Amino acid sequence: MQNPRTMAASTCALIGLIALSACQTGGEGAATSNGSEPPTPHGYVEGAEEADEPQLRLAVSDADTGRVSMLDLLTEEVIQEVPATPETQLLAADSRYVYLGDAKAGAVTVVDTGAWTVDHGDHKHYYRADPQVVGEVSGTDPAHVVSEGTAVAFFFDGDGAAKIYDRTAFDNGELKETGTASPGPHHGVAVPYEDHVVSTVPGDRPDDLPSALAVYDEAGKSSAMDVSCEQIHGAAASREGLVFACADGVISVNEDFDAELLSYPGEAGDERAWSMKAGRDLIAVPFDGGGVGILSPESGEWQFADTTAPVISVGVAPDDSTTVALDEDGTVYAIDPKTGEVLAEEKVIEPVGPEADSHSGGPSVAVDRERTYVSDPVGGRVVELDTADGLREARNFDLGGQPAGLAVTGR
Repeated sequence: MQNPRTMAASTCALIGLIALSACQTGGEGAATSNGSEPPTPHGYVEGAEEADEPQLRLAVSDADTGRVSMLDLLTEEVIQEVPATPETQLLAADSRYVYLGDAKAGAVTVVDTGAWTVDHGDHKHYYRADPQVVGEVSGTDPAHVVSEGTAVAFFFDGDGAAKIYDRTAFDNGELKETGTASPGPHHGVAVPYEDHVVSTVPGDRPDDLPSALAVYDEAGKSSAMDVSCEQIHGAAASREGLVFACADGVISVNEDFDAELLSYPGEAGDERAWSMKAGRDLIAVPFDGGGVGILSPESGEWQFADTTAPVISVGVAPDDSTTVALDEDGTVYAIDPKTGEVLAEEKVIEPVGPEADSHSGGPSVAVDRERTYVSDPVGGRVVELDTADGLREARNFDLGGQPAGLAVTGR
């Protein structure tokens, strides 16, 4: 059973000749026809360097010390270590930032991994910079962080509030709070969406998991959503909408804030999910008793992949090309998300206990378009697998300690 305590792409506009030139310029070193300084590359920030390929980095949290190591996947070097405490957990990540929660300190630390991609559809810009701590968002008992588009929601169980921050301000090293949703103390989660926030709301007893959702506008005013389901825990956001896991299925929320309860696939039996991971348009859902469901929020249809043991971590490639799962026997599965077919499976690490997810010091997976990364707390390493080549072991990163939580950034 899972532990229950667990960019927007921009398009160059034709706004004057300078903006047009910036979008078309290949880099800082290009000369202009009149001999003046070249325009700033689109998406550039001070101190960054533009590159010709994605500058992928892997954030690795240590289960014993809480320390987070930033591994440059091109040079294979640890370029920075973020100090932490044993209480620190890698709560969440997006394509550039990682979010480290510390319940004892009462804060979430926002860390810029220093690698990002600006996608213009017909071309992309790749940047690298030194990793740095952006700052801390304070609150009692940080629980969940969800980054979606240009906003990030930090939910604090003890305060019963979600603090909403402008993600674009992080690019300049700034923390800018833009709003708050305050449903009341409970173990909850909030997701920013379409200039609103969808949040769980407490039940009759704060110690119980929530069973209802509300949508909050920019002024913090709420309206109840016409759907309910017991024990909501786990949320994810794709381009097609939001999904929340609960006892009887998942609650799917579309851009009009219409919500419906979708039953789990029949192959899951009586089992439920406590967590989920999003790709571009798909959501991967691991079940208590084993198996992975892959949901298309747009159609409401499921694909199901069976596993021989309960799954402790899942990941979806950012282009939805594959889903990867790790079970408690240490076996990794590469799954075709269109059919649910298991394309490959390999025993990669030693078996772990049923409660050993990354938040309790257990292993996890992180998935990029071509490679899968598996943490091995017992072996003190991270294993890189070639997903398309039958999960062939490509590289090992011997980091020592107890690598647990993982996140790939720079894509």
